[in-house]
Order: sequence, then C-alpha cells, then structure tokens
Amino acid sequence: MKTEYKIKDTVWIAMGERKLVDGRVVEIIDLAHLNEGHDPNRELYVIEIKTGIDDIYEVRSWEQISSDAKGPLNLFKKIGPTASKNNRYLKKVGMHIPNVEPNALEELVKEINDELSDDEIDPAIIHAAIEKSQQDNVYQPLDLKSDKPKRRYFKKKKA
Repeated sequence: MKTEYKIKDTVWIAMGERKLVDGRVVEIIDLAHLNEGHDPNRELYVIEIKTGIDDIYEVRSWEQISSDAKGPLNLFKKIGPTASKNNRYLKKVGMHIPNVEPNALEELVKEINDELSDDEIDPAIIHAAIEKSQQDNVYQPLDLKSDKPKRRYFKKKKA
C-alpha cells in the first residue's frame, strides 16, 4: 500500500460519483508554517482533474485518495479488519461497509474434514451437509397483505 504520493503521480478520488475520478498530484502542502497546531507530518495533496471546460483542483489528504481506479480509498484499506467494529460509526456519517460473513457451507465442510481423516471421508456426508446448508438459506415469502373485511350492505327501510 502506497503511503505517500509525489508530484505528477496519478491518483483517484471520490467526488460523489459512482466511480472514482482520476487526477494528478500537482502540489504537496503542509500547514505547519501557520503555527496553528497542525501536524507537521500530515501532508495535503492538490489534485488536478481534467475536464472538458476547465481543470478542477481538489485538496485531499492521504486517507481520501486511492492509488488505483478500482479503489478502495486508503481510509478503508487502513481500517481493514476492524471495519465491523467501526461499521456503526460509519453508518452514522453516511458510509456503509458491507459486512462479509463466513459462508456456512465452507464451515460445515471444514468441520467434517476436522472430524474425519482423509481416508474416511464419505461423499454421502458431504452431500448431506450441502443439502442442510441449502435448506438453512431458504426463507418463506412474506405475506404482508391481509384479507379485507367484506363490505356490509345496509337495507333501507321502507317508510
């Protein structure tokens, strides 16, 4: 994982579109000279984005840049295995990281392999485990419609 960029490096950033937008680093700045308590090790990158009309310049930190077009941003690469812990906070700020859970079928096969030695593996047991995992993933459809009560017809009394 690239931890710093140089001038003229091609980078990709998120600008609210579906795909990351490519740009080029044109300047690297730090704000330590302002004497306002900024971290001298934190660099900001000025990124030039070519458009058909005028160039756009964006200022981003290392966390908001990706080194390849498919992503993810460096912030998410850095989070890595602790993403499930931080998922609640990220949802609050509007970012959603899909929670990847282990496959039940793979775990069943691992359990079977641990219990049996290599020469005792029975194909019937493996097929039974596959069928069980498939049945565990079948859900009944939701029936949200309720029957409407029948309309009552009132007879008018003759006067």
